[in-house]
Amino acid sequence: MTKKPRNIGHISKGNGFTLIELVVVIVILGILAATAAPKFIDLTGDANESVLNSLAGTMKSSGQLVYTKSIIQGLHTEATGEVDLDGDGATDIATKYGYPNAHRSEGIINGLDISEDDWTWSGNGSNNVFYITTATLGGRTGLYVNRSHISDTNCYITYVGATALGESTVVEVINTGC
Repeated sequence: MTKKPRNIGHISKGNGFTLIELVVVIVILGILAATAAPKFIDLTGDANESVLNSLAGTMKSSGQLVYTKSIIQGLHTEATGEVDLDGDGATDIATKYGYPNAHRSEGIINGLDISEDDWTWSGNGSNNVFYITTATLGGRTGLYVNRSHISDTNCYITYVGATALGESTVVEVINTGC
C-alpha cells in the first residue's frame, strides 16, 4: 500500500470562519456596545448622588460634633444658643437644642468645610429647613435665598434642625433627579 503524500499548506474546508459569520459577530458586538455604552458613559447622575450622600454624612457628623460641644458648654437644653467651636470666645454656629440650626448663613453651613464656588444653598422662610445642592445643578454658586432653584433639581439635601428638646436633626438626600 502506498501512502499518499501530505499536502502541506493546504487548508481544508471547515477550518476558520466565513465572512458572513464574522460580519454577524461584529454586528452583534455593535448592538451590545450601543445598548451598554450609555450606562457607562454618562455617570453624572451617579456622581451627583455620591457627592450629596457624602455631604449628607458630613452634615450628620458635624451636627453630632456641635451637639457634643454644646453639651460641654451647657447649651444643649436651650431653644436657641451660640456655640464656640474653636474656643476663641467668638460664636461659630447658631444652635437649637444643642444642634446646628437650619439658618442659611448662621447654622449648619458654618459646620461644613465647603467652597461657595461648588455649592448652592438656601433656607426656608422660617429658617427651620436648610437646602443644599451642587452649584452646577442649582445654577448658582454660594448663598441663594430662593430654594426653588434647589428643590426643582430633585437632587439636593434637606437639613431640618431640632424642633424640641431631646430631638435630633433630620438629614435627607433627595435623589430622584440626579
